[in-house]
Amino acid sequence: MKHSICILAFTALTLSTQNVIAQTKTDGASLTGTLVDADSSKPVKDGYVSQTRGDSPVGFATSGKDGSFSISGLPYGEYTVSINALFFKDFTDTLTINEKTKNITYALSREVKDITLQDVTVTADRSHIIGRTANGQRFYLSEKAKKLHNPFQALQEIPLLISDPSSSSVKMLDGKTPLILIDGNRINSGIAPINPADIESIEVINAVSARYLQEGIGGIVNIKLKRKSTPYVWLEAATRHDLPTDHGFGVFYFEIGNRKYSLYGRTVYDYTYHDDTEADVARQNTTYMQNFTQAARTDKHSWLGELLFKWSMTPKDYFAAHGYADISRDKTHGEGKGLFMQTENEAYAFNSNGNDKSLIATTSLYYKHSFSDDNTIEVRLAYNFNRDNYSETRTEQYGDNTTGSETLFKSRRHSGSLMIDYARDFKNGTSIAFGSHTSLKHDNIANRAALFTPAFVHEELNQYVYGDIDGKTKNIYYMLSAGIEGIWLKAGNADNHYFRPRGSLSATWTPDGHNSLQLNYTLTNDAPAVAKLNPYNISTDSLIVETGNPNLMPQTMHYVGLAYTFNTGGLYLTPSVYYKRITDMIEQYGFTENGVYTNTYANLGHFSQVMAGANASYRFPWGRVYAGGGWYANRFEGRKPRNIAYASLGFNARAGKFSFYGTVDYNSMDADVNSYTRYYRPSTAEIQVNYNFTPDFYIALCLQHFTGRLDTKTVTKDGTFRQVTLTRYKDRSLRPWILVHYTFRKNDNKKIKLGKVLDSYEKGISIQRK
Repeated sequence: MKHSICILAFTALTLSTQNVIAQTKTDGASLTGTLVDADSSKPVKDGYVSQTRGDSPVGFATSGKDGSFSISGLPYGEYTVSINALFFKDFTDTLTINEKTKNITYALSREVKDITLQDVTVTADRSHIIGRTANGQRFYLSEKAKKLHNPFQALQEIPLLISDPSSSSVKMLDGKTPLILIDGNRINSGIAPINPADIESIEVINAVSARYLQEGIGGIVNIKLKRKSTPYVWLEAATRHDLPTDHGFGVFYFEIGNRKYSLYGRTVYDYTYHDDTEADVARQNTTYMQNFTQAARTDKHSWLGELLFKWSMTPKDYFAAHGYADISRDKTHGEGKGLFMQTENEAYAFNSNGNDKSLIATTSLYYKHSFSDDNTIEVRLAYNFNRDNYSETRTEQYGDNTTGSETLFKSRRHSGSLMIDYARDFKNGTSIAFGSHTSLKHDNIANRAALFTPAFVHEELNQYVYGDIDGKTKNIYYMLSAGIEGIWLKAGNADNHYFRPRGSLSATWTPDGHNSLQLNYTLTNDAPAVAKLNPYNISTDSLIVETGNPNLMPQTMHYVGLAYTFNTGGLYLTPSVYYKRITDMIEQYGFTENGVYTNTYANLGHFSQVMAGANASYRFPWGRVYAGGGWYANRFEGRKPRNIAYASLGFNARAGKFSFYGTVDYNSMDADVNSYTRYYRPSTAEIQVNYNFTPDFYIALCLQHFTGRLDTKTVTKDGTFRQVTLTRYKDRSLRPWILVHYTFRKNDNKKIKLGKVLDSYEKGISIQRK
């Protein structure tokens, strides 16, 4: 009885306040929505929804039998929404109303303990709510995930992502590596420095706008942080090594500063020791047959150093200076023995040694000015210097005859870019963006093994302009973007000048909070990489020539995708289909002359691909299980179709101080126009267990390739040339690795949340076909 009187008194007081407010405010926007049970998705009736602005109440409503509620007459601005319903946890949300009608579904978590009304003070878990946008989806972390000290562990519960704490990496479910944004800005210190408690939401974008198409970005993860500001220290160190020694790395990060200045840095050392493969090779052409067994060994090591200075000059101006250098060296050794059959059988053997040294150095400046919270301009200026020295020596023995060959390439690249991007959000929910990206590139590839051979010079000027608009009409979100790219280039003696369009259209229909349908179309044009333009032979094999084609033109891709998403409670299900067509496709092209096979490139007609598949994810209180699979049909012009199946399975779980992870990825085949590779086992098969001594210190142990050694079969057919290669990846077999990881944070709640300028997407110049 006492509780009933309290509720009636509270209701009367609130309704009285609402009437006073209604008499004083003018007509404006409205907030409508639905309250549902997070576990059953059934409507929640008689839920109290109150809305405040600052410390002042502005509206109140009670949900009906269908869970719906409505509050009208609201001015545009930021509000706090509080929800209380019997047998459910209290819920608080902060939102911005900038459109005439805002509709939202709130999923309420049940209070599992026996409670009295005055004891219901727990904040609800928003992690079951998935927001839709025109080109992606928005997710929220659970309260349990926010209490973790490792952001990569926290991101493991996001259905569209695969997060690996041991390698500090995040990828999309389709295997793509996304661009990471922080609060929509390409200025982030990476995910590692983020405290999960500071994450407001995670938006996963699978249909990128024209702003990013030119750079070949296929997906974006935008992490929105809670607004905090102003000294702090963050340190992190980790080291991982295979047992027995094969691959390993050591990494150290730091960030120190205050609300005005900060300095971020990292250093990484990575190595691969004795990466061994074996292969059986069978070749035949017009004048010979050849069979041999070969062994290859690769040793690699690399070092990366990076520094970033950040300065919040004024509340509206932000500046950053960034630079890094990446130095690597690869050594390869190969040898083989077999038979060469021409007029008669004779013994064949070869021995080769390769060496590749590369340097990528980049520096960039970044400036952002905010005319207001929803009106900004960003300017990035970058310069890159890349150097690559590649050499290989090879001796071959045919019977009693021994021959030798050598290749030595010294390549240099200078490149620079200027990017200007403007964005504005309007109160009606519409956003626009437009910008200009200008880049210059100068490549010099010198073939030092061939006397009196002039260097291959590649020069390119690229000017790209774009515009984006996105918004919402009723329950359909839309995004329209387009750009045009002008390229002036010189590849040796070949001059090419052309203009090519890029575009992206996306629409998402959201009939309710559990279902959505997304349709998107993308048009891109991709210019050939310098390795495919280089006219000089990079092969030392006397029976094979590998060279590029300076006359290559861009290839054009049209992509249409349709995806349906259903989510309820911890279940997330997405079946999807797409059709892709590439015209003027840049593909390998071969011919035989005097018994020697030449492998080069050409714009070869068109290619089409159809995909049908599905991804599913379910989040339990102890972790998450996810799976995906599907089918591709590839068709190259003039070739028979290739059908490809793929599947993936993974899980993560936590129990006390232990964490468990597992993943398996399998792809039946890769196919090019004149070759295909079959895979007989999963490319990835790992089981990992972590033990946290403290929230910031853990040790991980992983068992790799538990399904067995990775073996492949590659078949190449082109005219009279045929080659079959059976490869055994000896080091991609059952073996463990161990990792030690430590993080130190002090006054983390005072750090600058905006981080570094964009990592250069310059991959460096290399004549190797990687």
